[in-house]
Amino acid sequence: MNKRIWIGISIVVLLLGGWFGYRQLYPANRTVGSLIPPGALLVLTSDRLQDTVSARVLRTEISLRQIPIFNEARQRLDRFLYATADSATVLKFVTGRKISYSLHSVSKLTLDYVFYIPLTDKDQPFLNRLVAPDPRRYRVLNHTFSGEKILDLVSRSNDPVGSFILTDNYLIGSVSGILIENVARRMHQPLKFSGSESALAEADFRFDADHLAGLSMRPEVLQSLFSNVGSLVRLFLPEQLNLQFRPSASRSHLIGYAVDNIGARSDVAALFAGQSPQRIQHANLIPQTTATLYHIGISDAARFGRSLSRLLGSASSEFLRDRFSQIEPATGPLYESLGRDILLCRMESPTGAARQVLILTAQDGKKLANAYQQVAYRAGANARVPVKSFLGHKTLFLNVPELPASLFSSLFSGFPQSWITQHGSSLIVANTEEAMQDYLQQVQRGAVWTSDERQAELVNTTLRPANFTAFVRLNRAQMTLPATWPVAWQNLIDQIDPTTGSPALANLENMAYQASYGNENIISTVILGRSTRRASQAVFNRLLLQKKVEFNASLISAPVVAGSLSDGAAQFYAQTNAGQFVLVTPEGEKTVQETTDGPIRSNTLAVDFLNNGRLQYLFMTDKTLYVADPGTNEVHLQAIRLPKGIDTSYLARPRGSQRRNLVALIAHEDGHVYALDRQSRSFVRIITAPRKGPLLLPFQVINTPSGMDILAMQPDGTLNHWRENGTQYPHFPVRIERTSEDEPEVQFRGPALLPFGRSTIHTITEEGQLLTLTTNGLIAKRTQLYRPVRAGSFRLFPDEEQTNWLLLRTTDTEVAVLDQQGQRRFEVRALQSGRNDVRYHRLGAGVELISVKSGGFTTLYDLNGRIVGDRPIPSDFPVALQFDERSNELYILSGAKQAVQLFSIRLR
Repeated sequence: MNKRIWIGISIVVLLLGGWFGYRQLYPANRTVGSLIPPGALLVLTSDRLQDTVSARVLRTEISLRQIPIFNEARQRLDRFLYATADSATVLKFVTGRKISYSLHSVSKLTLDYVFYIPLTDKDQPFLNRLVAPDPRRYRVLNHTFSGEKILDLVSRSNDPVGSFILTDNYLIGSVSGILIENVARRMHQPLKFSGSESALAEADFRFDADHLAGLSMRPEVLQSLFSNVGSLVRLFLPEQLNLQFRPSASRSHLIGYAVDNIGARSDVAALFAGQSPQRIQHANLIPQTTATLYHIGISDAARFGRSLSRLLGSASSEFLRDRFSQIEPATGPLYESLGRDILLCRMESPTGAARQVLILTAQDGKKLANAYQQVAYRAGANARVPVKSFLGHKTLFLNVPELPASLFSSLFSGFPQSWITQHGSSLIVANTEEAMQDYLQQVQRGAVWTSDERQAELVNTTLRPANFTAFVRLNRAQMTLPATWPVAWQNLIDQIDPTTGSPALANLENMAYQASYGNENIISTVILGRSTRRASQAVFNRLLLQKKVEFNASLISAPVVAGSLSDGAAQFYAQTNAGQFVLVTPEGEKTVQETTDGPIRSNTLAVDFLNNGRLQYLFMTDKTLYVADPGTNEVHLQAIRLPKGIDTSYLARPRGSQRRNLVALIAHEDGHVYALDRQSRSFVRIITAPRKGPLLLPFQVINTPSGMDILAMQPDGTLNHWRENGTQYPHFPVRIERTSEDEPEVQFRGPALLPFGRSTIHTITEEGQLLTLTTNGLIAKRTQLYRPVRAGSFRLFPDEEQTNWLLLRTTDTEVAVLDQQGQRRFEVRALQSGRNDVRYHRLGAGVELISVKSGGFTTLYDLNGRIVGDRPIPSDFPVALQFDERSNELYILSGAKQAVQLFSIRLR
């Protein structure tokens, strides 16, 4: 009897166990995680994403829908739901629901979402409308896949809207039919006891008034989005990120928090063992043009140095291991001298060149500088390099490749050479002399993060205390991340937002990842948002007069600006027809300083001519070069006589010159190049042209590892490529000839250009033959551009800093701006004959404009031909432009009749 009872109990236990095991493999009510196909890149969940947001909030705060990844998910669902119901019905259906969205790769070039909407018993009327939409507009087809019924919503013209599956608990849909079939396949697969393959969705997120969304993602996804920040960012990421998003105190950013196990990141955690997380303390050393920032915060320099030595001693890079073994005996004093902040700033670069500055804060600045030099000398630097001076800083050149990377890991690579100086108690290391000079200029005039209220708020409030921070400002000139993102991500995110008419990424400016390392966990923070204010429609794109200063006499040249127009501290210099040189103070006071011997003909060059730690401004009249040295309420002029025959329309900066006393270059009508020697205060000829004839301006000055090169075209087709010592490169000068006797003689009206990072020279003949030449002077390609009936003449059209170029076709009354392949961008017609001036401005932060002056007015265009500003700008001379990315404000200084006027335009 007992035996039968035990057998019965065993059978019941087996049945219960079998039933329990079956339900584990095939649960009756699947969770979202069990529905998501394997390989999801990320899963986001929110009960707010579909909410409507007012125009005021969109302008003054950051919302979920302004973050591109979230916005794309919202738009996918909106397109599906609004196809079958009106707005009120859809909003009633989605309000308050915790909707999940998973992102998947559909192909190498395509990403798409699947959405999962939880259902209740009250949703049947809406589902009925979904299954049976208005037959005049849509119809629903169906097919079976993996035993699951899939419904396809299509328009009457058979355009697919989306596919969906209805279960007892969820409405599952996607624009991609492939992804819906993957969901169907997933629904009929047993779940593994070890957990769901889509464990990304299983995080327990909190949703309330302060917590807007949850996001689970694989670290390699975040790594790919930080791809131009540096490949080593992946070392600082946990193995999985489960981010809970809430708004920042200022409502300008969304902050995502995650606490994850250290797992395989124990080596990085060991690097920060004993280092207390902290905020960035030296934001006063971060320049305004920083596009990418790394920060490592340390509290115990000696301990950090020992940990870093162990890490570098076992580095995967053979170069780093060998270099570190070479310099290791000298690294101890350097590490022990470090202060609390190690900062690497990558500044925006119009040319695409890497402009990097490493900032090492110190407990003892002099000790740190000496220790850094000793490390450099041990690595092979020349100890007898002359010291240069710029803005009161002594700068030293150290020709040691990748020295910062040798000391602080490959995260700090990109320094083929180093320029160092001491600023206060900090050591500044730049990868080029130009980067060093640009950095010192910004620090001197206070163009740093602490001087910007919103950037200071970002540093002091929004960014959290952390051991490591990687920060990126999107939409910077030549630093915009989508250019380096995987193509599939670009296709998904960098689209035009139909609600604003602008790229979705325009809503996002700042992206940061921060990590703090404890004994067992990594505390991660992802920050997304913007610092600059968005313009309201009341002021957006309006030309506003900020200041007007009137004179008793007419102006004879364009006003000269000294300093930044945006901070209100800039001085203006104006010339009247009485020959007076007038200083206009920031308060608008006018003071006659001195007289000049004629109107200013050239551009203005800012240099440290007097070597007194301040910038002076150089410009030329017909006979004289003047050096303007600004004071508090005065300006001193020094005159230097020009050699006879000088072209006074153009001053060039001697980039990369090995002769530290040369501060400016000018061209002679015979094709020679003269340089201004700061020490002797005279002009010396450094280039002698073998063929007489003027140089087409602007000639190009190229910074090379061996010094300064000059590339210059002459009207008859003679192309010169000089070294700094006056010799030409092999095969130069090159004479560009016509290809047949039937063609007219080759003539040029514009310069040639060797763009940074390229190995070909570009130019165009007056008749529109676009030429590509190798650096040996051989013609690699000829392309004849289309010439309309009113043919006009062609010329290469570089921007004012020669960082990029377009092509220009002009007649006496028309201007056509072409791209680099000769395709038309836009045309401007009905100009005043003989009174036109066209210039190309690259103003930083990705702002590129064309100014067209015709008669007494100037009109600004973007590169697509859209007019910037609601009316033309009164101007008798070419205008001066500056852009302040802190406020998105474009400043225009213009001289017209008897007044100097300062205008502004708020950009988007």
